[in-house]
Amino acid sequence: MTHKGPRPTARPAPSRGEPLLVELAVAPGLADVAMEELQELGRRLGKGVVTPDVKDDALALRWPGTIAELHTLRTIVSVSRVWRFDVPRPKALLGDALLRTIGAAVAELVRDAPAPFHALRLSAAGRESDVMQRFAEALARSAGLEVDPERGDLVVRLRRAPSGEWEVLVRTTPRPMSVRAWRTCDRPGGLDGAFAAAAVRLARPRPTDRVFGAMVGSGTLLIERALVAPAERLDGVDIDDRAVACTLQNAAAAGAGEHVHVWRADVTALDIPDAAFDLILVDPPWGDAVGSHRTNPALYEAMLQELGRVAAPGARLVLVTHEVRLTERLLEDHPRWLVAHARRVWHGGHQPLLCVLRRSRRR
Repeated sequence: MTHKGPRPTARPAPSRGEPLLVELAVAPGLADVAMEELQELGRRLGKGVVTPDVKDDALALRWPGTIAELHTLRTIVSVSRVWRFDVPRPKALLGDALLRTIGAAVAELVRDAPAPFHALRLSAAGRESDVMQRFAEALARSAGLEVDPERGDLVVRLRRAPSGEWEVLVRTTPRPMSVRAWRTCDRPGGLDGAFAAAAVRLARPRPTDRVFGAMVGSGTLLIERALVAPAERLDGVDIDDRAVACTLQNAAAAGAGEHVHVWRADVTALDIPDAAFDLILVDPPWGDAVGSHRTNPALYEAMLQELGRVAAPGARLVLVTHEVRLTERLLEDHPRWLVAHARRVWHGGHQPLLCVLRRSRRR
C-alpha cells in the first residue's frame, strides 16, 4: 500500500544508540561558555567531538547519549528534545499516525523525567486557535496530564525550521535547569544558577583557590564555585544577617555546608589579612532591586579598593553589575585591578556587565 500521508523526517522515539536531536537554551552572551562545558562533557564521556549549531540563545545538536547526561550541565538554562516533521502546516500533525507518534514520544519523556510534570503548556504562534488547542489536548492526554496555558510545566513549543519543516520541542524538566534545587532561600536581585556557573567558569577555577564571596546575598556565586571543583577555602561575607543565614541555608541544601563559611561584615572594611584570597566573587547592588544609584559610586570605589587589599597578587575577581558606566570608569587605570575579560550578558531583563579582573602584582 502506498503511504499518502506526511512522513516525519526524524522518528520521535530513536532506536538505541541513535543520537538525540536536542536544543540547549543558554543566556544570550554565554553561548561560548556553555559550548565549552558541553564539549568537555562529551570528551569526559567518550562521545568524541561534539559540535553544536551555536545560536545566541541556544545550542542545537545531535547528542550521542542520554538526556540524563545533559542534565549534568551547569551553564545551560534548559534542555529540550526536538522532533522535525516534513509537513506543510501544523494541522497535518493532527493526522492519526503522526499524532500517535508524537504522543508516544512525549509520554516517554514524561516517564523518564527527573521530576514529575503537572500540566502541559503550549508555546506557539496562534496557540489559541482550534488546531493548536486540539494539538495540545492530544499531547496532554498521551502524557496523562491536563492543559494549563499559564502554569503548565511540560512546555511544548511548535515552530517552523529554516528548512521549512515543523519542529516540536519539549522541555525535559518541569523547571528550567537554571533554577537550582538547592535554592531553598532567595534574596532580591539574586543571580540564576546557570549564569553564576558560567561566571565561575570564566575565572578558571583551581583546586588551590582560596575563594571569597563578597556581598554573598543568597550565595549563588559562592555555592556554584563550591560545586564545580575543590577549593582550599570558601569564605563569604554580607552586611545583612538575613543574607548570611540565607547563604548558609542554601549551601547546606547544596551539600556544601561544611565547606562554606559566611559571616556578617562590611565589604569596604574587612577584618581579613592582606593577600588572603586567590578568587573573589562579587555581585554588588545594581541600584534597582538592591542598593541605590546615588550611593553606589562611593560603595563601588571602596569595595574595589578593599577587595584589592585582600586579593593575592595575580588573584582573579569575578564582578557582575548593571552599573556599567560607573564600573568602566572606576576600572580605567585602576591601581589594583586589571580587566582580563568583559562582556555584556542577558539576565532577567537586564544586560549586566560580567568582568573577570586580575589583581595587579603591585601592592
